[in-house]
Amino acid sequence: MNEQNQQSDALPVARLLRYGRQVVMRAMERTRFEMRGGRRLAMKEVVEGSLEHKSVENPTKQIDKEIENDIIASLRKKLGTIAGLPPYAIFSEECGILACGSEAGSEQDARFVIFVDPVDGTEFAEALQGGWCLLGFYDAQERKALGAIAGDIFLDRLFWTPDEFGRASALDFITHSEFHLDCGPEHARKTRLKEARINVLTTKPSRYRALATQERLMAALQDNDCRINLSWGSNTLIQLAAGYADAAVEFARGFAAYDVLPGLILCRAAGACLLDLAGNDIDIDAAIDIDDIFDRYRKDPTHPRRLPFVAATTRPLAEELVGLLDMPDDGGGET
Repeated sequence: MNEQNQQSDALPVARLLRYGRQVVMRAMERTRFEMRGGRRLAMKEVVEGSLEHKSVENPTKQIDKEIENDIIASLRKKLGTIAGLPPYAIFSEECGILACGSEAGSEQDARFVIFVDPVDGTEFAEALQGGWCLLGFYDAQERKALGAIAGDIFLDRLFWTPDEFGRASALDFITHSEFHLDCGPEHARKTRLKEARINVLTTKPSRYRALATQERLMAALQDNDCRINLSWGSNTLIQLAAGYADAAVEFARGFAAYDVLPGLILCRAAGACLLDLAGNDIDIDAAIDIDDIFDRYRKDPTHPRRLPFVAATTRPLAEELVGLLDMPDDGGGET
């Protein structure tokens, strides 16, 4: 996107994403340093603070708090250098809603919103097994997703969309290679369940129990020699976009917007099929209702609106998985 040719009321999307990538890379580096160093055990301790709102079942971790504070400070500093940038809001997992910008009033005045999840998969990061740093950009005025950035903390990879050609791209800093996200080679995409790799979120006993009740799905996965990948948050979708999985299923509760928006945006850019539990296409732009998200957060930050989904590299595979799910009358998911 050529920023010089944009209309005066358009957002400098390319610059926002460039700064966002720099912020995510900084956060990845700091997380690796903290979790591999002498402070590792201290960083695992549960903390309480005036800005953090977590249920007792999902306590705030020190690593989340410190990295998030760093991300927010960095975003404000970098975006403060953009002359004429309209007011914006940062919506983060720990700190909630923050109105930002030189003319910021309340979050209702925000032209765009940045969703922040400092460490998606904290329990994996604590064990040095994984974890992502996530940013999602949403235009509140135009009601559309602008782009996403996802940093694979311990594999040291950066994913983002759009690049200068409107695609989803990735950089692997270990191998010094760049590649595009297209759900894997076209000829290798699954159109049926046979030997498919399915990502599911099963980090808590309740998730295992929910999966175990899906008898038709489990029987089909076994009969077709499928593999179940244990995953979390946007990771379920990012792996699909990058071609490391054939499908991702989340039916038990769904994910909050700050958890799943970057993964959804990357999947859409990579050409994946995204369906709700009724088999309808998920319109990402319409699914992110900023007013509703903010209203629900203000009423009860521990119960955000959640989005269940079935995603796959091809529509036939996604539809087959939807057809195998046994859902309650309310369609599953948690609102």
